[in-house]
Amino acid sequence: MFWTLVKKEIHDHILSARFAVSMILALIFLIGSTAMLAMDKTWAGRQLYTGYKLKDHLYTNKYSWYWMNRDLPTLRILATGLDEELSLNANSEATAGPQFENNRQFVNNPNRYLFSQLDFVFFFNIVGSLLAFVFTYDAISGEYRRGTLRLVLINSISRPLLLAAKFVGSYLSLITSLLPALISVILVLYLMPNVNLRPSDWVATLFLFLLALLYLSVFCALGLFGSCLTRHPKTTLTTLMALWIFMVLVIPNFSPFLAAYLRPTPTVYEVHENMRRLSGDIRQQSREEIAAFIREHGGDLSALNDVEKQTIDEIRVKAERKQMNLSVGKTAEIRQDFINKVEAQADMNLSISLISPAAAFVFLATDVANTGILSEWNFRRSVIRYRQQYAEHVNQYIEETGDYEILQRILKADPPNYVPPKFFLSDVISQHFNLLVVLVLYNVVFFFAGQVIFIRRPLM
Repeated sequence: MFWTLVKKEIHDHILSARFAVSMILALIFLIGSTAMLAMDKTWAGRQLYTGYKLKDHLYTNKYSWYWMNRDLPTLRILATGLDEELSLNANSEATAGPQFENNRQFVNNPNRYLFSQLDFVFFFNIVGSLLAFVFTYDAISGEYRRGTLRLVLINSISRPLLLAAKFVGSYLSLITSLLPALISVILVLYLMPNVNLRPSDWVATLFLFLLALLYLSVFCALGLFGSCLTRHPKTTLTTLMALWIFMVLVIPNFSPFLAAYLRPTPTVYEVHENMRRLSGDIRQQSREEIAAFIREHGGDLSALNDVEKQTIDEIRVKAERKQMNLSVGKTAEIRQDFINKVEAQADMNLSISLISPAAAFVFLATDVANTGILSEWNFRRSVIRYRQQYAEHVNQYIEETGDYEILQRILKADPPNYVPPKFFLSDVISQHFNLLVVLVLYNVVFFFAGQVIFIRRPLM
């Protein structure tokens, strides 16, 4: 009986206009957005820029900068995530740093940043969730309005069984309508010359597909709940749209402001000013030592002999060494403390926004694609760790050779290797397992809430 009801539900949906519209929308949107992002020359330019630096990731110039780079996230084609704000490289020098780069110089048309990026995640977060309502909003209220619900229940069909059949039938119908688009996305990823997915990327892509389908099931359950709650399809649709706006738009966008109010952090400018003040104290002390030395030797810099000028140079390079040790000491503590506070605020934001299944889906999907907040934190931590390693290398070199010139250039002799953070899908899932649990719980809550209402609902 159950599968008979499911087949009937699928048959009715496949023959309806909603099925055709859903299939066409998914094909146009997903194929178009995936192809456009794969051909995005702006993003491809970032890959060339990063690759150029990777060819010589410690290179010498008069400012002695060195670069720390990571690979371009390939699955950005499906989940843009932080997009142009995602740090792909950072530069530093012996005495100061690091500076994170977001490569905005490659932006050709800034107008597109006024709108959300149209990608795979956007489609399922916005369009897919609305399509789930289209397939479920009249499942119960529509039959009640037409007077067929009473006739169906007369045939010894239990209400929980009927509602479960409608949920499964509607959900499978929705997935079937999207299946051609999902297969097309896989073909685009495989055939596009600019896309070179590794086996681990294909596994992450499959997980992203399954996550999107889990997300759709939440809104199918919510749509069924709304249909049980009301007696008219128009009322159902109005109620569901109000819930959708609150859960998908309001909560995810309001939660950062609430988190910032509940857990305030210092501004970037305040942090930089604290670090500049500490650095300025060392420079001031160096200037005073040089001025005192010049006064002790006649007061005229141009009249000093070569040995005396060399002493002044030694005062300067020793000050530069202090600057370097400061950058991995006190200023590093200030920087790390700031990052910890911002991360704590982001965690609070995530906790607040979990009232919305949309937030759980977007956070998890972007981190699976390695374009989310977790990816940014991991890269920044690795850069700070490498900064400490490089300072230790420079100090050791100075102690062994007495050569302070390493502070003015980057030596190729045995520098510590920068190892960018590795991406493992299992790590993302383990760290965000609670988000998966949240999506499953939303399914359970909405479905059983609909069951309770439907069981107690009068037929007249």
